[in-house]
Amino acid sequence: MTPPATTPPEPDTNPQPVHPHRLELLQVDLVGGGREVTFNPGLNHIVGDITTGKTTFIRLIRALLGTMPKDLPPEVDYVDAIRGHVILGDRGWKIYRPRTTTSDALVEIGEDENEPGREALSLRLPVAGSARTYSTFLLDRLDIPAISVPQARSDPTGVQTPVTMTDWLGYCIITGDELDTEVFGHKRHFRDLKRRWVFEIAYGYYEPELARLNAQLRHVQRQLDSLEHDTEIRVQFLKDTPFADLATLELQLSASTTELDHVLEQRRTLASATTDIPGVQQARENLLAARSRRADIAERMSRLQAQTKDLGDLVRQLESQSARLSRAIVAGEWLVDFDFIVCPRCGNDIEPARTDPDLCYLCLQHPRPASSEAELLSEQNRIGSQITETKDVLRGRELTLVNLTHQASKLDELIIELADDLDQRTQAFVSDRAAQIDHQATQQAQLEADIKRLREYAELLQRHEQQLVSRETLERQLEQLTLRINERELSRSDAEENVQALEQRMLEYLQQLHIPDLGQELTVKINRKNYLPEVSGRSFDELSSQGLKTLVNIAHALAHHTVAIDRNLPLPGLLILDGISANSGQEGLSFDRIRDAYRLLSRTAADEAYRSALQIIAVDNELSREIILELVESITLNLTQEHRLIRIPGHTSPHPEQNSGR
Repeated sequence: MTPPATTPPEPDTNPQPVHPHRLELLQVDLVGGGREVTFNPGLNHIVGDITTGKTTFIRLIRALLGTMPKDLPPEVDYVDAIRGHVILGDRGWKIYRPRTTTSDALVEIGEDENEPGREALSLRLPVAGSARTYSTFLLDRLDIPAISVPQARSDPTGVQTPVTMTDWLGYCIITGDELDTEVFGHKRHFRDLKRRWVFEIAYGYYEPELARLNAQLRHVQRQLDSLEHDTEIRVQFLKDTPFADLATLELQLSASTTELDHVLEQRRTLASATTDIPGVQQARENLLAARSRRADIAERMSRLQAQTKDLGDLVRQLESQSARLSRAIVAGEWLVDFDFIVCPRCGNDIEPARTDPDLCYLCLQHPRPASSEAELLSEQNRIGSQITETKDVLRGRELTLVNLTHQASKLDELIIELADDLDQRTQAFVSDRAAQIDHQATQQAQLEADIKRLREYAELLQRHEQQLVSRETLERQLEQLTLRINERELSRSDAEENVQALEQRMLEYLQQLHIPDLGQELTVKINRKNYLPEVSGRSFDELSSQGLKTLVNIAHALAHHTVAIDRNLPLPGLLILDGISANSGQEGLSFDRIRDAYRLLSRTAADEAYRSALQIIAVDNELSREIILELVESITLNLTQEHRLIRIPGHTSPHPEQNSGR
């Protein structure tokens, strides 16, 4: 029998769009700490007694997504790493974050294999210290700009500091010690700086391109101010001189240069006139010839001295060799032949008969043949003849060296005589023209100094004119930058609309929380200088009680996230509130308002517009039975004194239902 045909389900024609900034925790596992927690979409509650580890767990979640804190409680030492399964944007990722505070620690990231036919991406990224880090990965996946901002607001072109994932988490995770005292850490200087930058980036007040244009504008303006200052100095310097005009200065420079050329020509003519004196030209030629011959003799003497030294060394070497031959002939052998009775190595007796008579009884090899006395005598005669010949050559070189020395002495005397004769012939000419020579030298020095000074003035005026051209260029750049900045600043109206929407949403939430009457109409304003909320004209620090501050903080944080989703502002879709009822019964935070806060969170999480874009985790102490009954479906983790967050090895194991984290 043929089974009946089944009709496939119709596809959802209106699927819920995936929010690009969605950040949802699916599961968090404390490796080594014996705790694994599974989260729900939308609203989650973590409840438990004090000192059971609720706040520690929130801080470890922050460490999973950002920076690892250093002041965690001692029991966290049992945790080796934090393993998380999260959704970033439209994809799921598994993250393994070692529990270390070093910046070069590697975070392992693996993509869920949820698309057939595509290989899952796997990465190992450092926490910091690199162009591509774990923080930049998270920001990229959440479609949040990873940019750097000026470290000092007063110096926009100075040192830049990055806005990291940890800075964005400041708007997402509010711990119990902050919820009733601070607005996203505004009382801590460094965090407050980053809080303001995140606000400006998220709401559109700060655009990287606009910041770059403003920095360029300030740089061009500083250049213009510097040019203006330099121009004033040059004008003051030149106004009392005859060189204020470049054309006049160039005419003077040209005239001085022409006059200097004329003086140099006169000096060259005067110097050449000495050749017209009778006998001067011949005296110069004779002097030059004598000096040339003297240089040749000096070179020959240097070569002969080197040869004489080499020949003397050769004679001494040959005489030493002849003496050794004489001693060998007298001794009857060239080298002494020893007969060994004992072994020179081990000291045992040696018997000559131990081997064949033709072999050496010591090394057992054929002895080398010894030279005969006739051969020694013949070699000695040959060396003697060589010694005689070498000495003859040496005497010849020494005699030549003596002759050259005598010639050099004569030439030295001749050179002195020729130089004196030339001086006497030119002395009268120089004396007659001494005044003319001195005048020309003085005139040359004066003209060279004037030309140098005129050129310096010309360079100064040329730089002045170049800077005038540069100033025109800078003024055009300033005008263009101003125009571009004005065009971009027209979009600031969007930023104002975003903040006005935040103010309106926060007012709605405060009305739903039924905050106490502050003596005037309930209003909400975001201060445009410090971006802190002001309720009924009061700043956050001026609110009367910690309970009221808690309600304002809840409304303020929740409004940020819902407005960001409504207007597609870059803010991670995760909100964690720790210690909502910490001030219950104290300073005016009543049970009704605690219930109002939880109902507000529940309604928001269940809203169709936010259910798939915002995950809310509320952390609190033991709640009343009425509230627990309302929230029972969303309780994710229930901690007690017997079943704390971290299981220390060797302690009693928890019940099975506690292992899941529920």
